Amino acid sequence: MSMLGNEAVVVGGGLVGKAAALALAQAGLRVALYGAQPAPPQPQAGFAQRIYAVNAASRGLLERLRAWEQIPAERVQAVQAMRIAADGASLRFDAYAQGVESLAWIVESDAVERALDLALRFERGVQSSPETVAQARRGNQGWELQLAGGATLRAPLLVGADGRASQVRAWSGIGVRARPYEQTAVVCNFSCGASHGACAFQTFTADGGVVALLPLPAHEGRQQVSLVWSAPDALARELQALPAQQLAERVLAQLPALGATGLRSLEPSGGIGAWPLVLQRAERVADAGVALLGDAAHVVHPMAGHGLNLGLQDVQALAAVLSRRSAAESAAHEAVLQRYARARAEQVLALEWATDGLHRLYSPGFKRMAPLRALGLLAADRLPPIKKWLAGYASGRSVLS
Repeated sequence: MSMLGNEAVVVGGGLVGKAAALALAQAGLRVALYGAQPAPPQPQAGFAQRIYAVNAASRGLLERLRAWEQIPAERVQAVQAMRIAADGASLRFDAYAQGVESLAWIVESDAVERALDLALRFERGVQSSPETVAQARRGNQGWELQLAGGATLRAPLLVGADGRASQVRAWSGIGVRARPYEQTAVVCNFSCGASHGACAFQTFTADGGVVALLPLPAHEGRQQVSLVWSAPDALARELQALPAQQLAERVLAQLPALGATGLRSLEPSGGIGAWPLVLQRAERVADAGVALLGDAAHVVHPMAGHGLNLGLQDVQALAAVLSRRSAAESAAHEAVLQRYARARAEQVLALEWATDGLHRLYSPGFKRMAPLRALGLLAADRLPPIKKWLAGYASGRSVLS
């Protein structure tokens, strides 16, 4: 059995896992990353389907990991405004009014991963491998891990960044609470007939769904938008079965509700994708010798675009806690890892309550609340201190400051 000199093993080679390996290495740990597959190449035309709205805190982390500057500028779209509409009322955020450079930055998941892959090549503190961990169990000296190829090793700290069906969570004996939303997120990219004005649009539909259009950079002289339609499962299956041009027509019908009629027209610039939506949270995100990050720890409704940001801020918090521990404390010590759990509790719980609460509030069963919902949106729009607080929380600054 080999120790390989590693203080931490990160399981899960996706975006959050790669960021975690880099951040822990910067915090002074020797790290092994397993399951790390190279990101897909840049599309020859248009943009990939999986799009994220990166907030200020997450961008700051990616800059410290020396990854942000590796993302081509033409693949990044700054969000200068956001409009949330429902029940005939709307709430608008503006970067200039909030005194910030941008509200968020829209970027492809694959583009961020390609940048992290490049950073990993130059990080000597990380051993990265595509091989997966087949089994893990606690031993007298930390974790005993068996790789898919048959090799075994030990490590004091096991970090789970392996998604909503996390094996690390299962090996650790950590339970999970999950509730399907009976909704599916349908995604597709479109070319616009006019400028999107760097504005993100979102509206709640009468059937309890959420339609969002996120601005993308221009491609071949035409600006683009990315659709995320969180629809009841039956409607989602119908939308998925449509030719992309017919889906564009269905989205066009939503433009008045979105307040996005200025887009004029939409032409599909790619295929249709989908994934089921669920509210999920691990019973705990840390234990002796184990920490959970990203979807392994929590999954929220995508209406606020915070899934990736929560995961990257998990990474930031864990790295900060481990870098500040005393010389007498092991990175795997339960008391140290409980500091990470406490650091993440407020933001994760607040966003879970907010997204799940909004999902319930705008469900068909609460249709009689429409006048009060409209009044709430109007009140929030007309109270600058409330808007500033909401914008600050969404940016991640107020949480990590």
